[in-house]
Amino acid sequence: MSNEMTRRKFLDSAAKVGCGCAMVGGLAGCAEPAGQSGRQKESLPAAFCGLYCGACPLYQMSINAPDSSQIKCLGCKSSKLADHCAQCVIRPCATAKNLSSCGQCSQFPCERTKKFHTNGMDMAVVAERNCYQVRKKGFDSWLKEQPSRWTCQKCGSSFTFKDEVCPRCKADVYSCKEEATDCREGQI
Repeated sequence: MSNEMTRRKFLDSAAKVGCGCAMVGGLAGCAEPAGQSGRQKESLPAAFCGLYCGACPLYQMSINAPDSSQIKCLGCKSSKLADHCAQCVIRPCATAKNLSSCGQCSQFPCERTKKFHTNGMDMAVVAERNCYQVRKKGFDSWLKEQPSRWTCQKCGSSFTFKDEVCPRCKADVYSCKEEATDCREGQI
């Protein structure tokens, strides 16, 4: 029997730890169980670097995959990782420190996070902002906000970092690109 994280195992493990998962537009939105703050949980769709895994196209495809052969990544804190997540230099550091987010680290920002957050990609700019939001309001509060952040206000479907319009109803959404531009211009 394989130890591979399947969509079913993901949902079952979330239920067992009492994380209060809810499906939001086909996207699992998990909040940490009470008393679990700061501990790693395999079921949380949030990367250490500040990215919300729930807005990743690979993650969304994987949690909606009809069978396990189509699962590519179940998030940074899972045992089923995309190649780029498996090779991340931030992940082992945060794991060793038992953090849920780099924003909780007393050494943030560090050289590892700076290298990623300044790579010019819009999602990296958003990830940096998210780390500061985690530091300001706490991981639990930040994580609870993320499913609605990445949900179309018009139809309730989830969208990804790459989407500039809702994939379902084609309504304008507050895209990752727009958020990154707002961050760069000091608007938020």
